[in-house]
Amino acid sequence: MPNVSCDFMATVQNIEEKLKIFRPTSQEVNLFDPNLNDKSTRLFKLKDDQNNKFKIWFFTDTFKLETPLKTSLLFSINIPDKICLANKKLKDAGGLETVFTDNSNDERVKSCIELLNIDLNSLLLDKTEGLTVYRNSLQLILRHDRQLIPEIKICKKLKSLIEINFPDKDNKSDYSDLPTELRQTLLNYETLAITDDFERDELIEGLSTKQRNEFIKAIEPKLKAINSFLDTFGDKPLTEGAIALQCLAELTIELTNDEKKNHS
Repeated sequence: MPNVSCDFMATVQNIEEKLKIFRPTSQEVNLFDPNLNDKSTRLFKLKDDQNNKFKIWFFTDTFKLETPLKTSLLFSINIPDKICLANKKLKDAGGLETVFTDNSNDERVKSCIELLNIDLNSLLLDKTEGLTVYRNSLQLILRHDRQLIPEIKICKKLKSLIEINFPDKDNKSDYSDLPTELRQTLLNYETLAITDDFERDELIEGLSTKQRNEFIKAIEPKLKAINSFLDTFGDKPLTEGAIALQCLAELTIELTNDEKKNHS
């Protein structure tokens, strides 16, 4: 019987060797990804010399390479998305047969794919690999035998092209769908409603003990109401306000867990 632990550690060391120019940090995690139907057990974080941030999640047979992104688009290649429901097959997708969207912005998605076509083809993705463009992140699903450095370079180029040509809408946030009490809570702590994991980590590090305690005291009693509101969406995509509330709830849980660890 193969030694799974040794195989795992060998793979981790192999990743660290591939990424050594970035001096990545690494930590154990337990994250289930519904799109991959698989659990990530280790996370690598790194920055390049231009301060571009990346995360690499380690799954059983694949990596998920992730970088922050700001765009108005949502689509997925090869692997349909179950989180934001980019799971409807796009017709006439510039020669790519397996592009999925939520059908809200299909013509712009087609224009984007046409713009990215050369770089997408250079990735030579097989059927087990894919790319997802969310409004706040770009993710590449890659096999373990990838070199990672070339893929990181392509990822940076894709990010730049998307953000320049398909920027995020600069509209004032609309929280009109939120219950009055939760809307006021969100407005009070809107600056802490961060969807990007990189920024959230930096935010947590910068909070004083007093700020942490005040935030937990304000949000923790409302977690039940927040979860009840989020449950009303069922299979429908969350609105901007609902996503922001979800971020506040996740931040509260992270800070509470940190407090428990520090006192254990």
